[in-house]
Amino acid sequence: MMKVTNLLKSILLVSCAAIVLNIGRLGLAENLSYLWLNWNLFLALVPIFFAWAFVQSNNKFIHFFAFLLWLGFLPNAPYIVTDFIHMADVGPKSILWYDGIMIFLYTLAGMISWIGSAYMIQKKAKWNEWFIIIIGLLSGFGVYLGRYIRFNTWDVITNPLPLFQSLVDIFIHPQNNSPVVLMTLVIAFMFIIFFKLCTHYEKT
Repeated sequence: MMKVTNLLKSILLVSCAAIVLNIGRLGLAENLSYLWLNWNLFLALVPIFFAWAFVQSNNKFIHFFAFLLWLGFLPNAPYIVTDFIHMADVGPKSILWYDGIMIFLYTLAGMISWIGSAYMIQKKAKWNEWFIIIIGLLSGFGVYLGRYIRFNTWDVITNPLPLFQSLVDIFIHPQNNSPVVLMTLVIAFMFIIFFKLCTHYEKT
């Protein structure tokens, strides 16, 4: 069974490794190109905090708001997977392999955060497999909103009207908002598969 303490240790280890490589890159490339990855990492790890609050409390009020905040921040965890696209533009090319390993570690931290926090919520609430499928699709759609439409989680509060208008346009004209369908499905598929792999041995 997946233990929260082991989960947190894994996230801490992978996150520290990613940050160490990022700091090391400052000497290799002599620029600050990838320091922003640390902000993306922070956002990717936020869902773990709200999942922990959901699990630890028996108060329905806290459950409700912890779940909403967890769901709102959850797409930030898979979003970091798409940061590989920056490798096409950020040099120098001589350390492209280094950048790939570094971004992979950031991505791995985000994946552990998604899988771990979803597992914590599912176990506490005793929801079935459909829960993972639904949040996988919501996460994939959230990544599209962040990567292509450039919305952030907090725009739900600070910028609700443009967000609502964009959502209406996407649902009415998905063909004009490529690759919303493909990105939603592929990211959902990837995380559902990894979730199944990581939780498989709990049942055996």
